[in-house]
Amino acid sequence: MSKLSTEIHSLSRLALPVALSQLAIMGMGITDVLLAGHAGTDELAGLSLGANIWCVTILFFFGIGLITQALVGRYYGANDMQSLRQQVHQSLWLTLVCGLLGVLTILLAAEVLLISGFEPVMAGRAHDYLQAIAWGAVPMTMLAALRGSLEAMNLTQSVFWINFLIFLINIPLDYALVYGVWGMPKLGAEGCAWATAILLWAGFFASAAMLQWHKKIRHLQVFKDFSAPDMTVILSTLKLGFPIGLSVLIEMSMFAGAGMMIAYFGPVAAAANSIAISIASASFMIYLGFSAGVTIRASQQLGAKHYEGARYSVKVGTSFNVLLALVLSFVFWIFREPLVSLYSDDAEVVYLAAQLLLLGAAFQVVDCLQAATIAALRAYHDTISAPKIQMIAYWLIGLPIAIVLGFYSDIPGISGPYGFWIAMLVSLSISGLWLLRRLLKVLKEPV
Repeated sequence: MSKLSTEIHSLSRLALPVALSQLAIMGMGITDVLLAGHAGTDELAGLSLGANIWCVTILFFFGIGLITQALVGRYYGANDMQSLRQQVHQSLWLTLVCGLLGVLTILLAAEVLLISGFEPVMAGRAHDYLQAIAWGAVPMTMLAALRGSLEAMNLTQSVFWINFLIFLINIPLDYALVYGVWGMPKLGAEGCAWATAILLWAGFFASAAMLQWHKKIRHLQVFKDFSAPDMTVILSTLKLGFPIGLSVLIEMSMFAGAGMMIAYFGPVAAAANSIAISIASASFMIYLGFSAGVTIRASQQLGAKHYEGARYSVKVGTSFNVLLALVLSFVFWIFREPLVSLYSDDAEVVYLAAQLLLLGAAFQVVDCLQAATIAALRAYHDTISAPKIQMIAYWLIGLPIAIVLGFYSDIPGISGPYGFWIAMLVSLSISGLWLLRRLLKVLKEPV
């Protein structure tokens, strides 16, 4: 077997379960959109608005904990189990605080939403959605530390099975709570939020149990002598994790912010955007999964001081990810209409969603490139480059383009909702190529 084949095989063993895990998580969101869409355009629009606010808020706090994967991976590669246990404990303390802050922020956002000028029925449904899903903020943020630790110790398949089972349970639970069957209350979009909150807690306890009792790491006794908060370790983790959270916030502010601004064009535009972004985001979960595989493998090799091996893993993993994006871009372009038709029976919604997905197909490669380069940089503990670059690409360049094209242009196919998607394409292109330049520079530097 050639060196390239061996590397792809090793990366795939780590990355494929992570990619499937991300798809399972994304599948919960797709299930929400499908069921809310068939419950009515107002329900789907409310879910879309509420979910955008939830994502912008919670993924910032979740992103802070993502550095756990790279940190634990280095200790695991270096066979330093005492430091590994300490890192897991302190990451859990940090993410607990993040979760509590997330609850408060989401509840506040739910109240502000009612006076923000959105269509009243849509705003009311989004408000109820946020009040329910806020109960899932604490397990959501702490899962970043738990899952990251499991993945860093090569237990990516275990994480996948937890996420896959939760995805399967979410389908009947969503159905029951949205439509009010089997003795459950009929809650519409709010039912999706309660299902998510309940299953986030289930995922939290399952991941903690796996970390404690999985046969491959049981001997490590990860939770043994659980340490009190150590501000030195917590602050050093926060120093690396905060830029990741900021990076996620900047990116989500573009996508979710576009969704919220598109909602001003009415329920049809909001629903169409929700469908198109749901489909486009499914592929992004695959890119994230393979990118995480690169983070894990490169971190472990860096911990073991196999520096050339780490560089090779980064190059092969990033190239493979981009090739995959080219294939998926073609699939979206060809099958866009059948895909969006799965989500709604409203002809206006289906037409607009299919047009937006054309732009979604166009930005697949640069979206993938951004995810892959950020993950590779994370293995080298370079977490600050991404938010700096994204701030310029999204806020200084993309946001003005979105506002001008979205609200002030009258050109068909460019104005209105289309303008926001064009702005996303421009922002992702700038960010992805700039981050690639940064990664190539890092790979040339001595570790």
